[in-house]
Amino acid sequence: MSQKKKLQVFVSSTYEDLKEERQAAVEAILTAGHIPAGMELFAAGDESQMNAIRRWINESDVYLLILGGRYGSIEPKSQKSYIHLEYEFAIERGKPFFAVVIRDDYLEEKVKKEGRRVIETENPQKLKEFRAQVLTKLVRFWSEARDIKLAILETMSEFSRHDDLVGWIPGDEGIKASTLTEEIARLAKENTSLREQMAKASESLRYESYNGLTFEQVCNELASDFFDEELRDKGMIPVLHKRAHVPMDERLTLLQCFLVYGEDLVSGTEIPDQLYRSLALIGLIRNDVTRPYGILTDLGKRFMLHLRNRNINQK
Repeated sequence: MSQKKKLQVFVSSTYEDLKEERQAAVEAILTAGHIPAGMELFAAGDESQMNAIRRWINESDVYLLILGGRYGSIEPKSQKSYIHLEYEFAIERGKPFFAVVIRDDYLEEKVKKEGRRVIETENPQKLKEFRAQVLTKLVRFWSEARDIKLAILETMSEFSRHDDLVGWIPGDEGIKASTLTEEIARLAKENTSLREQMAKASESLRYESYNGLTFEQVCNELASDFFDEELRDKGMIPVLHKRAHVPMDERLTLLQCFLVYGEDLVSGTEIPDQLYRSLALIGLIRNDVTRPYGILTDLGKRFMLHLRNRNINQK
């Protein structure tokens, strides 16, 4: 007797706002006897990450999108979110696809319970356009985690009957599928735990003092528009926008410039006067006595670490 076909399902969604829903999806896929794959198995963030995502989608049999109220972190080159790029790649590769999309009324309830972190505040138009794109396909709507489980169980039952989907265990190969699914589940749980630890560490850093200011207050102090006449005259403003991944028709802030110069400031570098004055006033930077450069103070290094940790957690 041949073994039941086991399909690998790539689960795509934003993370922080949909933890419960992702967990429900993973459980439903395992309950149906299939193998989940997705961001729990690797860290998020750079170009190599996107290459890894493409490989996982290529090697998966089915693509599942859980779409909530967030658009997700932006991939710098395309200016699209990672879940948007995952979706487009899966469609381009002709992967069997299904999506579960949050109901508008439930999103409102979710905001009341969990706050504005579950809705898109930075790129609402991009989310609207992406959602419209997804809704051109056949989708199921959800208003609680069990709706997602039911949609997965019903859809995977149908996909299992597709002869063109080979799956991980074609016929009588000797690998035990139960061992594979258990290992996938263990890795997913372990990675979720690590992400939660990072989030807790980031939360504790929120209240660290930077010369009497909280992290958020420092970010607000550096939210002012950046402008430097000398750099403008040298034609360097477009370069800064490009390095900060900010379109030329959008404002560039001091905080974004700080991230651009961040690596160089560890060992010391020359930076625009406006940025230097703002950083020095808070105590994040000092003069390098041996060279006409600015260099990060210990406080500045801690702030840079906190800022990067926050950006990772938002992805």
